[in-house]
Amino acid sequence: MAKLTDEQFSAYLAGAKEKLSAELPIAAEKKINYGYQYTVKLAEAKMTLNIYNGKKGLNIVYSGDSALAERAAALLEGRRAQAAAPATFVTDGLWAGSDESGKGDFFGSLVVAAVVVDNSTADKLRAAGVKDCKLLTDKKILELEDIIKASVVDYSVLELKPRVYNLRYEQVAAQGGKLNQLLGYGHVAALSKVLEKHEDCHSALIDQFTTSMVNIRALKQRFPQCDVRQQPKAESNLAVAAASVLARAQFLHTMAALAAEAGVQELPKGGGAQATACARELAAKYGKEALRNYVKLHFANYQRV
Repeated sequence: MAKLTDEQFSAYLAGAKEKLSAELPIAAEKKINYGYQYTVKLAEAKMTLNIYNGKKGLNIVYSGDSALAERAAALLEGRRAQAAAPATFVTDGLWAGSDESGKGDFFGSLVVAAVVVDNSTADKLRAAGVKDCKLLTDKKILELEDIIKASVVDYSVLELKPRVYNLRYEQVAAQGGKLNQLLGYGHVAALSKVLEKHEDCHSALIDQFTTSMVNIRALKQRFPQCDVRQQPKAESNLAVAAASVLARAQFLHTMAALAAEAGVQELPKGGGAQATACARELAAKYGKEALRNYVKLHFANYQRV
């Protein structure tokens, strides 16, 4: 699909607003670079959708509450919203899970990991204390890394360090894509790396970061024997939890290496004021262009440096 004319895009936005407001309250709306944004609030839940009119046509990016995002996507696509996925992903035999780390961190890499387990290895991981990395300290994550690698049936860890990440993001953005598309490539690649070696793995679970089904379809096309699903808070599953720990461990290793390279004791995590201040110091020391080696350039922090 080619880029819409201004008149066509305005008509699409008017239709989108009408479809959304039929069931969901639109709390705010505004123009954004290359598109338009709607903010939906329902009780305590909040979701934004950015509608971009790029060179290859429309691209819609959802963020915030996943249930609201699914309802909004269903309304725009003229279908019924999917029923919520089960809280857990139960299977027999081998199953796989994937998760990422670093997408919300201004400094450091983006890492996606995939893990294959069975009931026996899942029990070992549970006994070792493996759970969602967000519930673990950095020290515990690094302690669990080797345990996971030694216990699971298989694993893969794929990383985009800042310089390569920025290049890939620029390529994706030039085609009208955003971070979720880059994340999707990572999940598909990480899961493919393990699934192609285990034809008897018939189930895979992705920690959901988008309502789009593009990644699911890509994996199902390549591995038709595998039931691939995505669900929010999928880290409750041991395979996804283990993948989250491996991804975060690799992120921490790279952060330490980048800190040593930059000549500082530690680089700030997250995307707050401390991260912006640290980037300012590095820019003053090495030049702003050098930040390409340390940070994700599309973050708003970079504009504040």
